[in-house]
Amino acid sequence: MIIQETGEIGNGLYVVGAASVPVYLLDGPIPVLFDAGLTAGAFLYEAGIKQVLGERIPEYLFLTHSHFDHVGSVSYLKDIWPELKVGGSVRCSEVLQKTKAVQLLRDLNVEGIKVLKESGLEPINEKRFESFELDIVVKPDQTIEFAPGLSVMVLNTPGHTWDFMSYWMPEKKILVASEAVATYEANGYLQPEFLVDFDAYTNSLKVLKKLGVKILCPGHHAVFTDEDAVAHIEKSFQAAREYLIMTETFLVQEKGKIEKAVELVKKAEWDPRPWPKQPESAYLLNTWNRVNTIWNRMNRNEEIAEH
Repeated sequence: MIIQETGEIGNGLYVVGAASVPVYLLDGPIPVLFDAGLTAGAFLYEAGIKQVLGERIPEYLFLTHSHFDHVGSVSYLKDIWPELKVGGSVRCSEVLQKTKAVQLLRDLNVEGIKVLKESGLEPINEKRFESFELDIVVKPDQTIEFAPGLSVMVLNTPGHTWDFMSYWMPEKKILVASEAVATYEANGYLQPEFLVDFDAYTNSLKVLKKLGVKILCPGHHAVFTDEDAVAHIEKSFQAAREYLIMTETFLVQEKGKIEKAVELVKKAEWDPRPWPKQPESAYLLNTWNRVNTIWNRMNRNEEIAEH
């Protein structure tokens, strides 16, 4: 099943806030959140969490990576629940300490206001993104026991970013993969999400493919269950390969000019998409990184062939 709305998914898992930019809530003896969406969505996330938990409080919030639409409401949620413990990778922690990175997170979250308005969602938090520090630094292959029969395994799945972690709950067969898998866009297009390394991204997909996932939580728009969860991981491979071929063609056509190739990619995939979709500035930033990653890969492979 492909679920494109907020609410209960099953096995204690909920999508809260906005399906396009979600926070995932795993209810149980110790409620756990995964990712913190946009700053603009803070009121929606708070309301969705309280609707499920009532007077109970979420105890943990685990971040997959440090992008603006995954850490946007952390500080707001910490203000609401000061006991909330926030976890992420050591590289995520390092990014959050950089002044330029924090300013970029702030600028992109301003554009996030437009995304939610275009989606017709309200109320919208128009306050600026505030930085924060991690309470917990998680490590690859670490297992965190929450209760008997409930644990989270931390999986290092780079490719989208270098600070990326996915979270696997083996007892429930739930995987919070975010952009370690392709994003299912509004028109059904699968957006490959390698920004820093194509081969690391596909190797991460190979790791996720072996898990036997029953509920798959990507970064945006949709949750996949049962056969569709398995299929989406496989389709993420295919989408990545197709994107690679398309972009290599554009780069050869434009003689390695990154900006020209980015324009052609945008015309082919972003322009025809209906709203809601990624803000244009964030899309262009990510696409430049994808195209540049492919160009560097082409040059490396050429050097290897020459030797």
